[in-house]
Amino acid sequence: MTGKESPSRIWLLVALVGLSGLTVTTYLTSNAITHSEIACSLDGCNTVLASRWSRIFGIPVSAFGMATYAVIMLGSLQAAQSPVGDLRGRLLSAGATLLGALASIYLTIIEIIVIQAICFYCVGSAALVVIAAVLVMITTRREQNLWVRIRPGSNTD
Repeated sequence: MTGKESPSRIWLLVALVGLSGLTVTTYLTSNAITHSEIACSLDGCNTVLASRWSRIFGIPVSAFGMATYAVIMLGSLQAAQSPVGDLRGRLLSAGATLLGALASIYLTIIEIIVIQAICFYCVGSAALVVIAAVLVMITTRREQNLWVRIRPGSNTD
């Protein structure tokens, strides 16, 4: 592919997943800030969100999730509107999904092993960021330009 070809439409799906994650994490953050209980069918939601693992330097972990999902969404929207050769949004989305997926896996392990409670919203957010990461990987493979930049020597020409 050359830098002038059309971007994959999957970037719009990644942006939608980012918006969904932003919605979930905004709900969690607003409840954390107001010290409100979360409406949840599982008993573990409020246990997880009240644990010492729910904040980093006094900031709700969900606020970091909000920032991550905002970068995923905005980067993907930029990628969807720019030529394949423009890597700015693609790199932002790829980096944010990787960071978000790793953080979510770590936090889910903490939920299960250390806190011994499950938060439906947290697991849902983790699933969304993993879905976004998979979609970004699929899209970067299709467009090839970012994949070649990330993995030198993988050029399929």
